Amino acid sequence: MNDFAGMEELLQDFLQESSDLLSDVDSKLLTLEQSPNDSHLLNDIFRGFHTIKGGAGFLNANELVSLCHLTENLFDRLRNAELRLNAEIMDAILAATSEIRHMFSALAQGVQPAAAPPELLAALQAALNGQSSAVSVPPGPAKPAQTVAASGGPDWNQLYEALTGTPANNSATAAAATAPKAAPAAAEPEIDVAALKTSAFGRRASDMPGSSAPPTGRRDAESTKENTIRVDTERLDQVLNLSGEIGLTKNRLNQLRTEILLGTTDPGTLRALDEAVNQLDMLVVSLQNSVMKTRMQPIGRLFKKFPRLARDLARQLGKEVELVLSGEETEIDKTMIEDLNDPLVHLIRNAVDHGVEDTAQRLAAGKTAKSLVQLQARQVGDHIIIVIADDGKGMHPDTIRAKAIEKGLITAEVANNLDETQCLELIFLPGFSTKDQISSVSGRGVGMDVVKTNIQKLNGTVTIRSAAGKGTELTISLPLTLAILPVLLVRLGEQSFAAPLSMVREIISVKAEHLQHVGGKANMVVRGEVLPVVSLASMIGWEESGTPEVGVLMHVDSHSFILSVDGFDGHDDVVIKSMDTFRPKGVAGVTMSSDGEIVLILDIKELLGMTPTATH
Repeated sequence: MNDFAGMEELLQDFLQESSDLLSDVDSKLLTLEQSPNDSHLLNDIFRGFHTIKGGAGFLNANELVSLCHLTENLFDRLRNAELRLNAEIMDAILAATSEIRHMFSALAQGVQPAAAPPELLAALQAALNGQSSAVSVPPGPAKPAQTVAASGGPDWNQLYEALTGTPANNSATAAAATAPKAAPAAAEPEIDVAALKTSAFGRRASDMPGSSAPPTGRRDAESTKENTIRVDTERLDQVLNLSGEIGLTKNRLNQLRTEILLGTTDPGTLRALDEAVNQLDMLVVSLQNSVMKTRMQPIGRLFKKFPRLARDLARQLGKEVELVLSGEETEIDKTMIEDLNDPLVHLIRNAVDHGVEDTAQRLAAGKTAKSLVQLQARQVGDHIIIVIADDGKGMHPDTIRAKAIEKGLITAEVANNLDETQCLELIFLPGFSTKDQISSVSGRGVGMDVVKTNIQKLNGTVTIRSAAGKGTELTISLPLTLAILPVLLVRLGEQSFAAPLSMVREIISVKAEHLQHVGGKANMVVRGEVLPVVSLASMIGWEESGTPEVGVLMHVDSHSFILSVDGFDGHDDVVIKSMDTFRPKGVAGVTMSSDGEIVLILDIKELLGMTPTATH
């Protein structure tokens, strides 16, 4: 049932505008708490609330109007100096903005929102009357980790046939086709982590692209993501102008083609043809760059929600914390902004909960009572760098090492061979937590695992530095966009594959006499460093065609290895085509080569995790 039949367009406009207004109000409220006498800021907040109330009135959302009106009355009394802002009043106001967001969610489902909770209304009324009000504003819980365990190696020939509709013609196809297939696994529930164990190709035929049956996987969850984007009109004008120039160049090429076919060419025709082709090439590159810019959004749209998160959590834990933002104007691909939300939520919660001390501990250590957590973003070359730093107690590598051994995550023998940096990286292990008691904030050992897993899905890396007594700094490095990926094209037999160029260090020669076998595993010494040699054929389950003579020295996270292949075909910038309904393990996407050949883009990190011979 839709309570807004015939008003759908008005409802969507209201939700989009009001959600932005409410985010702006939340941000300004936290600034107001630091500067309670700023009348201009208070007036801005009042106007934002009044606009939301007016829009809700057009939709006859009476419960939303009532809550906005009651909160607006509180702002009015603050504005007229009849009340003085304190932490309890701010708690009540922020609880009201949280409830308004819940009401927006109901409206988005086409349902009139229910009345606000009585305890919230009572707290707002008490604040209006100048009485003490107590209302809880707990930070929202982070989403549970959604890890997927591989239950078998991928059948790459089946993938090739599914993509092309024709049998794979690689020389290793016949042998690979006779290999036993992994048993089909159960479908993937969205939240039940224990059930998320699927084979790379454990799908029914009905799950393949083109089938009329609904696909399994995460499509339903992903469909809830915001699918609109705001673009500066200047950028759209640039795209339009480039499209017009490409049209003119196309017409010029058609004219030259006609002249060549009719044999009426003069000596300058071929030169004109070359110029037109070169012009078209430059225009296409410019158009591609301009279209990519339309996907770029300032990361401040994501950052502005975190001061509220840090403030609410600090209040819950009895700490004084200020989250300082910088680099909000840094632009990043919109899809990456959405996927960054969970990792940053975990990191900020960890900084407030684990990183910074309470007031008494800070004063005893000679620090200021209020701790600072910094969230920074900047562009460095073709990468975005995000830094989350705190001035808290820092981490002790030996403590982390001992806790990992205690929880059975690593053996004492392995732990004793780790340096300080590697000890700090143990916090990313699934199940790791330094807390013995589980609370609503932490202790389950999934937060940092989620961070690293999600960042890796974005082809990024996360590093950590910490000094005992001084604080901790985590640095996330991400590509500028996921839509276009620089790749190295490698070859097995006649089939091409693409590997992310960011992981490639150099191309080296691999010969049998250079290989050393230790424990049945091939290794090779490169400039004094012993590196494992892993064949791409073994990674994807193809039969070895002999001893490859070409190796790609790759660096993944903090580990290096040599990927042996039959050859390589240069490098290129490719447009990634996603595989929403059928993405096997080890495949990041698919693209087309210049001659129309299908090229699979390898997910090297995932393949390494599935390969027993990869010791890294």
